[in-house]
Amino acid sequence: MGLWSDLLATYAAVQDASGITPNTIDSQDDAVKRILLPPNHTTMRVQICISLDGNGTLLSIDRYPDTVTIVIPCTEASMGRSGKNPSPHPLADQLQYLDSNINPARHSAYLHQLADWKSDNAKLNAVYAYLSRHSIVEDSAQYLQTPLSPEKDAKAGVRFRVEVVGDDIPYLDEDTELRDLWIAHERRGRHRNGTDYLGGEFYAQATNFPKNILSVAGNAKLVSANDTANFTFRGRFGNRNEALHLDADTSQAALSTLRWLVNNHSTTTDTQSIVFWSVGAPQSDIPNPTADSATLFADDSMLSALVDNEPTQKTDADRLQHAFVATSHNYALQFRKLLRGYGTPHTMQQHEQTVVVLILDAATTGRLSVTFYQELHRNEYIEKIAQWHNDSAWEFLVKNNDSTIRRVIEAPSFNDIASCTYSGTDRKGKAYKRHVKNVKQQLIECMFGDKTLPRALLQSAFHKVSHPLSYDKLTHWDKDLRTTCSLWRKHYIDLAAIHSETKEVTVELDSTRTDRDYLYGRLLALANDFEDSVLYQRGLKGTRPTNAVKLMSNFAAKPYDTWGNLWKQLIPYLKAASFSGHFMNDIAEVTALFADGDYENNRPLSPLYLLGFFSQRRYDYQQHATRKTSNNDNSQDNQ
Repeated sequence: MGLWSDLLATYAAVQDASGITPNTIDSQDDAVKRILLPPNHTTMRVQICISLDGNGTLLSIDRYPDTVTIVIPCTEASMGRSGKNPSPHPLADQLQYLDSNINPARHSAYLHQLADWKSDNAKLNAVYAYLSRHSIVEDSAQYLQTPLSPEKDAKAGVRFRVEVVGDDIPYLDEDTELRDLWIAHERRGRHRNGTDYLGGEFYAQATNFPKNILSVAGNAKLVSANDTANFTFRGRFGNRNEALHLDADTSQAALSTLRWLVNNHSTTTDTQSIVFWSVGAPQSDIPNPTADSATLFADDSMLSALVDNEPTQKTDADRLQHAFVATSHNYALQFRKLLRGYGTPHTMQQHEQTVVVLILDAATTGRLSVTFYQELHRNEYIEKIAQWHNDSAWEFLVKNNDSTIRRVIEAPSFNDIASCTYSGTDRKGKAYKRHVKNVKQQLIECMFGDKTLPRALLQSAFHKVSHPLSYDKLTHWDKDLRTTCSLWRKHYIDLAAIHSETKEVTVELDSTRTDRDYLYGRLLALANDFEDSVLYQRGLKGTRPTNAVKLMSNFAAKPYDTWGNLWKQLIPYLKAASFSGHFMNDIAEVTALFADGDYENNRPLSPLYLLGFFSQRRYDYQQHATRKTSNNDNSQDNQ
């Protein structure tokens, strides 16, 4: 359908939740960000609260220690205001619009707009009465220890609180009746004038577009139309309305929905947001494509099924649940079974729902761009994620709640891949954030755009883990080694799909494989395990890296020469260890698999050696664990 059509279809499904603050454990500011904004409303941070009675008499002026984000009414012109003469908001606004002593022109425009709206509403008339006769800055001297400054506080946000007899909602920004009054005010006297380019009803041209779609880049707009000079329209159109014939309400509905999706259905890195949702039914159980396998195997209790007979009288909680809850509970369960190996995609219910994967990024402070957009049928979306996790599956170590370690087969998360492929050490600077954004973009394109993994990404991981001594801890190197093996396994699977002569790689040891690089990796792992066992017997395990680890970078560059040097380092251990014979037999078995001339070939190793190294190391660990279990069973039998 296209992004705008998808957003409008989503808005139609969730508009009942418009203006309702979700009950979450988030802070007040975060909760407001997660609101689906009503038409003609936006958000603003405020620091000052003006309290009035029903007659407009000042009761107090308070300054908050921290800013508070609230939902406020806005006009088409003020929602994305910028430039030298920005339009005022109708009610809550910056101090410079509310005090005539700071900016008389803006204050006059504000009062004129409020007078046109207030009608006989008691609260609005109270605000108008106070602001038309008083200066907030002057009155603040009576209520604040540090009075407001026309220079320093001109852009401070101001909200209103009006105490009216019989009304229990004093804060005007929380009064839903006022919200409805403003929406009705904005739509009065309008007439339909055909359809816009999306096929919706056209009443008024969208002339301004909201900011704050992506909170970390609050001034960035997805659509902007303020350039009227030079070659803006390239001679194709007479004015900007011809270039974009879009109804104002349609624009607001689409962009408000996008903001809601970014804050509820996305993962954000710096100024980049990866959004994923089901069109027409944005569900909270849509699998996150950037997560690792363990996260996708979340407890099914996190899902909630809708009851068949919905109540006729919906509460705010009901409306929010309708916007968030899963309507395809059986489908989500099938997906989890698919990832666990039960069932196939062909047994899944064929849904017509469309899932959208969207990446937004603020290239500059004022521009928000779409860097990736893909529509997929819901089952296709899940199949692609399942395929990714199948092809990238490798063994990882996971810490249990009791701090014990378990070994699981899973695919790494995008964050782990980004960390593994980053050559620097600073994980807090702009360079790393930029790297993470680029990596996530590339991986999304691979997962859903049918692209192969970028060669630069693969090589970066390969060269980094081939230098284990560059890590501050070998446990960090071990995690990156596992992630690198996962990426290269995915790469070899993709190659096998294109070239039939390419053999896939599995995490299990392939004792029949005769690839030179794979075999050299196995030799390195055998040497590492042998020395590690000797150090364990002497009580020195963990005190220093093994010679195999120390020489790993040289081994990758010149395997034959380095193997000779490594063997010399092992000779003292061979003479002293009781299990040297078993180690020598293993070495002989692997060496016998080399083709003629391969063993003496000293050319650099390909990344395949890392997979051979890991699989052999994993096999050795399993053998040790089996022998240990067998010995424990025998000792218990003897007792």
